[in-house]
Amino acid sequence: MTLQAGWAAVEITPPVGTDMGGYWGRPGPSLGIHDPLYGRVLVFELHGQRVGVISLDLVGLDADVAQQLCERISARIDSSPENLLLCATHTHSGPLSLSFRGMGEVPVEYVEGLAPMLIEAARQAVDGLAPCHLTTTSVDVEMAINRRAQLRTLPGGCDPAGLVPRQAHALQIATDAGSAVLVHYACHPVILGGANRLLSADWPGSMVGHIEQATGAELAMFINGACGDLKPPLGNADFDVVQQLGMVVGRAVVEGLSGSQPMLADVIGATHERIDLPLMDPPSALRTAAGASIDSLKLAIKKAAFSDDLSLRRVPEARLAWARELLSLPREAMRHQSFAIKALRIGKLRLIGLEGEIFARYQIDLEQHHELAWLCGYVGGCVGYIPTADEYDRGGYEIDDAYKVYPSVLMVSPDAETLVRASIERALATLG
Repeated sequence: MTLQAGWAAVEITPPVGTDMGGYWGRPGPSLGIHDPLYGRVLVFELHGQRVGVISLDLVGLDADVAQQLCERISARIDSSPENLLLCATHTHSGPLSLSFRGMGEVPVEYVEGLAPMLIEAARQAVDGLAPCHLTTTSVDVEMAINRRAQLRTLPGGCDPAGLVPRQAHALQIATDAGSAVLVHYACHPVILGGANRLLSADWPGSMVGHIEQATGAELAMFINGACGDLKPPLGNADFDVVQQLGMVVGRAVVEGLSGSQPMLADVIGATHERIDLPLMDPPSALRTAAGASIDSLKLAIKKAAFSDDLSLRRVPEARLAWARELLSLPREAMRHQSFAIKALRIGKLRLIGLEGEIFARYQIDLEQHHELAWLCGYVGGCVGYIPTADEYDRGGYEIDDAYKVYPSVLMVSPDAETLVRASIERALATLG
């Protein structure tokens, strides 16, 4: 039998006035739409089995929401939830689709409305299934920089010489009727800063638009890599920079596609696993500090009650919510964080999906030892940052503060690295 593929896209832009995700303390909800947000679906079928990749222009999803979406979509396309890789691009200029502290209210009606829209897109993708052939390419891209500070005196507190996966990867799918392109690259979509209140896909939207225009592809879609410690070279910038940097990646991919290599696609498959990552033991000093901060946080919230700038209230509200949760949870409830790994195989290509903000070293190491293996972040839910063990002593936002924004109460411990790496290797071994 011959591999078949089909694809479709649906607009998922929320109403203006929706709270936005990505930055705690944004001064208010969305004021308009700069460019539409999309859900994109790519389905493969071989020997009666179907697997799919779904890319959403969202900051992320709660794990239970992602699971329900996969269950409903898979039922419609005669597949299984484990065979769907549901990926968020992690744009920080989309709606608040993940339960972050300090960013407002998750628009429940909007999130619930994603299911029928994505089900329809999946139905269209399945209806369009047709024999296909695949080509792949990997191209050098100089866009992302490592944002972790090694020397605090560096401008912007970033390490431009730090670890960065230097390549973008692309899979081109061609049928007699048309083509689609799946792009993988690791970089935070944060060119637009927290002051921006226009809905946007950020640089990935610019990138896929350029690829579609330049190649004539019916669909280009993006899945983010291990970008937990990576960002664009410019932040708090405008839409001209979004367009410019998106095209840096897009042009490189288009050039690479001109010399892409055929890939035999005689097998597809899927695997999944859920593991428990250890959490850092909360020292008594942390609990004491949380308790001592409550009164001052309450006062800050009270003082900001009548301000039009929501950031003055939301930041202390987020810290207060975290402090209360820390103090209320018994120690036995603070031991582990559930963590999912989902992986697909399409021919020789393996997509390894992790539900967190994965540090770049994981991807760099994977690509050094495994050909055509893409490490994908923000797959399913998003539990927060997953650093490598050597990063903890350096501290910084990703280690010391970000977990207070995420629904989790504590940071995963350095011991998590060994477990994550072992799970990745098991997924690769299972897929073959």
